[in-house]
Amino acid sequence: MKITLVGAGNAAQTLIALLGKTHEVTVFAPLADEAERLRTACAAEGVSAIFRDGVQTGRPMHITADPQEAARCAEMILLATPAFAHEPVLAALAPYLTEDIRIAALPARGGFDWMAQRSVALPPRTTLIGLQSFPWACRIRTWGQQVEVLGVKAEVDAAVWPAEKAEEALAQLEALLGVRLRLCSNFLALTLANPGQLIHPGIMYGLFHEWDGASFVCEEAPLFYGGVDDFTAGILQALSDEVQLLRRALEQCDPALDLRCVEPLDVWLRRAYAGQIDDPSHLRSAFNTNRAYAGLKAPVQRLENGQCIPDFTHRYLSEDLPFGLLVTKGVAALVDVATPVMDRIVAWAQERLGRSYLVGGRMAGPDVTNSRAPQRFGIGLSELLTTVAPVSPASGL
Repeated sequence: MKITLVGAGNAAQTLIALLGKTHEVTVFAPLADEAERLRTACAAEGVSAIFRDGVQTGRPMHITADPQEAARCAEMILLATPAFAHEPVLAALAPYLTEDIRIAALPARGGFDWMAQRSVALPPRTTLIGLQSFPWACRIRTWGQQVEVLGVKAEVDAAVWPAEKAEEALAQLEALLGVRLRLCSNFLALTLANPGQLIHPGIMYGLFHEWDGASFVCEEAPLFYGGVDDFTAGILQALSDEVQLLRRALEQCDPALDLRCVEPLDVWLRRAYAGQIDDPSHLRSAFNTNRAYAGLKAPVQRLENGQCIPDFTHRYLSEDLPFGLLVTKGVAALVDVATPVMDRIVAWAQERLGRSYLVGGRMAGPDVTNSRAPQRFGIGLSELLTTVAPVSPASGL
């Protein structure tokens, strides 16, 4: 296939290794000098993905920062970037994409379909595919050359729009990735079922909600998943419970609405990492003993004196709040479902980010316009329940 892969980070480099040997892969890396750096780094040997049971190596045919060159003849676009990059990247590529293009977000995070349908003029007959999470836990060892795959999810949920393209599109993507994909009936289910929106802000809050501003020795940065204690597990459970409450409220609004993919967090964790969790009996132990998470530390910023502080600009907050938890909070506001723990996490995180989303518990902050909450797009409850937002007049979709 002719595949355009967007990004140059952990996820993108893993996909280069997996797809570059058997497909014509073009990497679109528009940020700063990433295209030139990647071209230089992988010119000789390509990129190798180191799995526990072997190594796979692939090399892209083209690496470019030019959207026209990146889009030319592409049959599928794979977005392997943080969610905040989805909109500007698609806007840059859209004028050069062919009709019948398939666009897959790995992962989609919340409100991906609303953004793609309302904010970007994509070609007619575009197919949108969203994954619930990235299939691999991976970290770059040597930039542009080696990436280590720490764990592989047993199964990943996905949504497809339009629905009549679902079976064919998902089968094609499943064959490309080599990971089992489970179809969710709609993108609303995928938005609410996003595990990162709960896990990442929830653990960041658990680790650092009492942080007093003091720096610490970098080597003493806490484990992220391994640092989940009883308090943090309680926060994660409460967030999951609020999502389940929202799910039931939506199903009461429209009994035909299929939200079976919106599972409790512990159920998702055991299913996604089947066989990789040594003690799945409790939420805390499921995180602490997940071998795919072993050794991963909390994000930190290094200071000039060799000390560290928490990195609140990391994607665990900067992505998973406006394109995750806030989207679900926005849906809850439309259904008038109380989410006190969600509100607490959003209020704490927006202060750390220097943003304003919630004001007095309402989705009234000026930064909502930079999120993917339904309030940004003027979506009300009746539109929400159609599960697919109406087409914008500016869009070809």
